[in-house]
Amino acid sequence: LGHSSDICTTIAADSESKQLLSGLKERNISTEHTQKFIKGRTPSSYVTLNAQNGHRTIVHYRDLPEVSFDFFAKIEIEEYDWLHFEGRNTTQLPGMLNIAKTFLTHQPISLEVEKPRDGIETLFPNVNLIIFSHHYAKAKGFSDGQALLESLELPNANTVCTWGSDGVWFKAINSDVEHINAEKVSPVIDTLGAGDTFNAGLIHSLISKHSLKEAVIYANKLAAKKCQQPGLDNLMAEQESNKALANIKQLSNAKTMVVNRDSGQSLVLIKYEESVRCYVNNCPHQDVPLDEAYKIDVNPFEKTMKCSVHDAYFNIEDGVCIDGPCWDESLQSIDVKVDENGDIFIV
Repeated sequence: LGHSSDICTTIAADSESKQLLSGLKERNISTEHTQKFIKGRTPSSYVTLNAQNGHRTIVHYRDLPEVSFDFFAKIEIEEYDWLHFEGRNTTQLPGMLNIAKTFLTHQPISLEVEKPRDGIETLFPNVNLIIFSHHYAKAKGFSDGQALLESLELPNANTVCTWGSDGVWFKAINSDVEHINAEKVSPVIDTLGAGDTFNAGLIHSLISKHSLKEAVIYANKLAAKKCQQPGLDNLMAEQESNKALANIKQLSNAKTMVVNRDSGQSLVLIKYEESVRCYVNNCPHQDVPLDEAYKIDVNPFEKTMKCSVHDAYFNIEDGVCIDGPCWDESLQSIDVKVDENGDIFIV
């Protein structure tokens, strides 16, 4: 997102902490304000991802104290444009927020509230933005984000409540509660970190002087994009899987279309009845493109296409060679889908 970011957290004196610090530094996140503890171990999480829907199950083990008030108090927080707190360390957070309110003149303070921890509500008046999870809302007896946000008496704070597939509710200062739908994501690859991605996108957009509604829309899209890839690296890069290969209006049953992707991969598209077939542009006989010598000839009556180099004939339906030097071998098939606009995407 283009910001200089620092993390304030605790680390242990073990090999795992060295690995974490190395990973943060590689991603240009400053670790200057990390409080080190000799006793205890780096927290560990064991994550199982569901291959069907990208949902995760996490087993977490913690053996490390939170950041102390004394450590935080030594940080020159006036140097920062935005302070974001996780609503977890409820014994130390009141003092930290009091320091922030005392020394900051114009910088916003945000708070993420995931669980109904004891005393968490006393922190709400001291921040400018609160991001609630649906877990907190449900634990407090609310059936949706609107009911939660309407119940709060926080005239000086923007509030947001995320609710997974049900979308996001948000309330700007002196405004009514609004709602946006969740982005449609297909396929869902990995939801781990989607909430943190939403928070980052929200803060990025607000610090760029956008309205709360604009920021929520941006954050919602960014979190959806994260769900379509494993991990967070290269999140801002345009993903080839998100680019349409072509539009179905460009295809016919009598002619192939060759698409060369940014990765260097070449694909062959052709209509088959009312659907689309996609194959890697590579003849299995000698690993050369089907159009190496000339265009790929198509026989719409026999429903075959011919390699221009070796005169191998392939069924359009399944890519199997039915005549020629690679008889009974197959082209590599690629699963594609066609959206409501006719755009063709790799599944």
